[in-house]
Formats: sequence, structure tokens, C-alpha cells
Amino acid sequence: MRTRSLTAPAVLLSAALLLSACGGDSPLEGKTGPEVAELAADALEEAGAVRMSGTMTEDGQEMEVDLQLQGDDAAGTITVDGTEIELISVDGDVYMKASPDLLASFGLPEDIAAEFEGQWILMPADAAADFEDFSLKGFADELRNPDGEIKDETRSDELDGDSVVIVEQEDGSTLTVKDDDPAYPLQITGAGDAEGTVNFTNHGKKEDISAPEDVLDLEELMGS
Repeated sequence: MRTRSLTAPAVLLSAALLLSACGGDSPLEGKTGPEVAELAADALEEAGAVRMSGTMTEDGQEMEVDLQLQGDDAAGTITVDGTEIELISVDGDVYMKASPDLLASFGLPEDIAAEFEGQWILMPADAAADFEDFSLKGFADELRNPDGEIKDETRSDELDGDSVVIVEQEDGSTLTVKDDDPAYPLQITGAGDAEGTVNFTNHGKKEDISAPEDVLDLEELMGS
């Protein structure tokens, strides 16, 4: 079962890759857009951790994401049309803090769903698969292999006082990369039907991400 409203942030991210450089002493000088994207992906994986936050609109649906990506794990919140979903992804398992709306979306009767509000639930495997892209490696892979074509040409600019290289995709999406070694990705902007801005901060700064206690198995609950 695919939950597109939850995976839309990943679609936005995959739709926005771009890079290459120009400038005097730029470490990225002479690199094409695809080459800069590859370097940004490498830098992200080597960092081991990053904070991803921002807002976006996909097909008229407003979303906000605030996630710590750390190796194969992730923790934070995704807000869809004003409804916040708190999640933790650890060792391939995805946990969400239950809300009546979330539980009802899986077919649980409203009166039963209300009883488990605020409790962590273990998502079924098919639903958890929707979150595979919410990982450091998943995002790095999307940088290397975007859905659209990355332009070879790039431009230099500044972002928050840092020298950056901006790469553009054919659809107008952009990826902003720190013009340094390592070439960290700093920002992505979407275009067309997937507008918005996602920022990447705290590269390499790790947090404690662990499975919650007192977890309710959603599959068992649905079967009861």
C-alpha cells in the first residue's frame, strides 16, 4: 500500500538535482551539473547525518518536513495539510505516533482509533516501504539519479554567507551546493507542480535515534 501524501516530500526531493561550478578558486570549478550532484551525494553519505527541513506544495497539497537523516535511520515530523505525523525509522522498521486520523486512514473504526491516540505504532511492512527514501542513502541516490535531466551549466552565488554552486534541472528545480570540499548539499527548490524549499543543515551532527518503547503492532491491532 502506497501512501502518496506521505511520500510526496520524497518525490519533491527526487525532482530537484542540479550542479556545476564557475569561479576563481572554486573547488567545483569546471565541474558539470551531474558531476557536482555526484560530489554532493558523496559528501552527504560521508557526513553520515544531516537535518532536512522545509515546506512544499505538491498538486495543491501543503507539506512540511523536519527530519534527522542518519545512515539508514530517520526521525522527526512530516506535516500534511496541517496534520503532523511524528515518525521514527530504525533498522528498516517505521514507527508513527498514533492519531485518530492516521489510524482511521488504515481502516480502524474511529471509536477504536481514539483509544490509541498518542501511542507509538509499528507500521505494516508494505506501508513502511514508502519511507525507504527517507534515509541518507536514499536521498544521495536521488541526487545521483534524478527523474529529470540535469543541465551541464551551473552558476555561482552565495547562501547565508557561504559560496555556493547552483545547478538547475530542466524543469527549473535547483540544488544549491556548498562550494567547498566536502561539497555539502545545502538547499533544494522545486518547480512546477512541486514547489517549495528544503534546507540541509548540521551535516555530520548525529543524534540518538532509537526505537520507541511500548509499541503497538498495527497489523495485530487491525487483525483483532
